[in-house]
Amino acid sequence: MTQPDRPRQLDRLPHGFREQERFAAGYSPLYAQLFGVVAGWLEKGEADPVAAWLRDVSAGRRPVEVTLLLAAALHREVLAGAPEVAALARFYPTVGGHTPGAANGAFAAALREAILARRAALTPFIQQATVQTNETARGLVWLLPIAHLGWPAVHLVELGASAGLNLVAERRAYRLVDEAEPSRTLLELGAMGESPFVTAVRGEWTGATHFLKWVAPQVLSRTGGDLHPFHLNTEEDERTLAAFVWGDQPARLARLRQGIAALHAVEATTAPVRLFPLRLPDELPDFLVRHAPPADAPVVIYNTVVTMYLPERGAALREMVGRWAEGHAAPVLWLQWELSPEGEHPPEKDWLAWTADLWQDGRHRQRRLGWIHPHGGALEWLRIDI
Repeated sequence: MTQPDRPRQLDRLPHGFREQERFAAGYSPLYAQLFGVVAGWLEKGEADPVAAWLRDVSAGRRPVEVTLLLAAALHREVLAGAPEVAALARFYPTVGGHTPGAANGAFAAALREAILARRAALTPFIQQATVQTNETARGLVWLLPIAHLGWPAVHLVELGASAGLNLVAERRAYRLVDEAEPSRTLLELGAMGESPFVTAVRGEWTGATHFLKWVAPQVLSRTGGDLHPFHLNTEEDERTLAAFVWGDQPARLARLRQGIAALHAVEATTAPVRLFPLRLPDELPDFLVRHAPPADAPVVIYNTVVTMYLPERGAALREMVGRWAEGHAAPVLWLQWELSPEGEHPPEKDWLAWTADLWQDGRHRQRRLGWIHPHGGALEWLRIDI
């Protein structure tokens, strides 16, 4: 990654925390406060000891990375039960705490105390770790379209897979409900019998006749590529991954742990999760050649919230995926949850465009399926045909 100019980096850091504060408002009260408090310290300048430390250790990293890495580093300390962060842990529902009220001075004091006490542990994490986004709700990106297509067996390929938890999405439970009438279930997908992830569907639902019965496809292979694949080999690995869940969202943490259990459950099957290093976009053509699934079933390629981190927002991916798909003997479906194209406006700020490209029988079809919240909890469905 090219090192950004340091003065510009310093100027952008408070703005990065303010942007995260805005995104978290109404969605994660704890993190809205955390981002806002840190932004305030940064806006005071180098005189603040926490601001001076954070500016120093974050040199060379993008502001959006710094915001998420600081939050995850603190949450990891909380989950580990470090005594120096006990006062801060009282505000984290993921360990039985209670979210602070607005403008809570005790929270700001505990946050400062925790950062200063654990700087030695926080520093290498912020400098060296990579942001891991394993929101297991994002498995819906491929489950719902496959339910419509009715393919009995598929090969899965995830770009930007992190630990690969969404490659086992069919072993998790998902429920789509009517936003206007949440008690009304529109569709259930995945493995029934466990607490499902709920997505509220906005507007008229026209998909019911297309989804008469959910039948789980047989997943023949699960291949993921990531700049830094996150292998879950130890309890410490699992704790680090869990730390990226926001600390006032215990339900998301529970779903993550269910996803980890599902991933471990397929390790001894004929279709375990396989993760490989992948630098997008440059290495994608070679990656697809080296790890291409056989042509005995359709291939489902997908990516969620990846292109914002790539040059030109991943524009090169389209030609690369298209060229490979045109030469593959089986159907290829490419599904994406990514930022909207320039000039298009989602129904809510920060929502993602859900798109589908299908190469089948010598034809290529491209569709906009809908708009979705980045964490999958709300959906505006536009069309069902692919």
